[in-house]
Amino acid sequence: MSNRLECKLCGNLNGNTTLEAKEMMFGLRDTFLYIQCAQCGALQISEIPKDLAKFYPANYYSFSNNLTVKKKLKIWRRGKLYSFRYNRLGFIGKLLHFLGANCPVWMNKKYANFSSSILDIGCGAGELLLEMQQAGFKHLTGVDPFIEKDIHYKKGLTIYRKSIYDLQGQFDFIMLHHSFEHMEEPFKVLEKLTTLLPSGGYALIRIPVADTFAFRTYGANWVNLDAPRHFFLHTSISIQNLANAVGLQLVETIYDSHQLQFFGSELYKQGISLVEFSTGKHANIFTASQMKRFQQTAEMLNANQNGDFACFYLKKL
Repeated sequence: MSNRLECKLCGNLNGNTTLEAKEMMFGLRDTFLYIQCAQCGALQISEIPKDLAKFYPANYYSFSNNLTVKKKLKIWRRGKLYSFRYNRLGFIGKLLHFLGANCPVWMNKKYANFSSSILDIGCGAGELLLEMQQAGFKHLTGVDPFIEKDIHYKKGLTIYRKSIYDLQGQFDFIMLHHSFEHMEEPFKVLEKLTTLLPSGGYALIRIPVADTFAFRTYGANWVNLDAPRHFFLHTSISIQNLANAVGLQLVETIYDSHQLQFFGSELYKQGISLVEFSTGKHANIFTASQMKRFQQTAEMLNANQNGDFACFYLKKL
């Protein structure tokens, strides 16, 4: 039997500590024990709940595939913006860019182009892939084991109700946008990932990271700890260790956190859930100047590689 405080990522037993965190996205307030490794710094849930469905209700943010007019407009607008970022063409995308619309920093022609075969693992209903399709990406596939059934969109885009272990074939670029932290066995996930990449192919892992300012400041109230849905809160060290173990090369790390790390954590300190905040019940808790300052601080932290979201680019040699 393994030691209860053993790090599941690096095997360290010495000096590991624990903290208790509550489920606060939906305000359920169930309490969960997390272990922090003294060696690699990663956080990991001590015991995964048996009834995970309770913590992924129907209104979980990434599951809805109801394409309302508002959502269609958002997909169209983002698609135009992404297209401009990639090929600097398109008046609408150019206009949106100069009006200050932000394009995700993780989108980079060094790793994928419009002709690349792209897989998004843990994509929910596939809204990001719809945006990328609108931009001009041609070969897109999504998988998520938690959606109700396969989703078939127009122009050949399908989101499959599958896990990573159900997949065959290879893809030029594989993305895990805030899904890796929800997976039980990170080493096995990366092992499988290597079989899905050709030599020279890239994977992008975007996750919350624990070796940063937000966790050091807020501890158990850090909003992106997100108990119990996040099984592992990695660090730059733990990601490097995992990459080395499966033969992947970590080629670049970009930080892309935003103001949620501050206002969400401040809400949790006051016992207010994100769902309660989203209803407008506590709409006046932060001033406009506070929210602006939160975002400015997030951007500063990103520039100093200290934001609480990071993009890790891994290459199969």
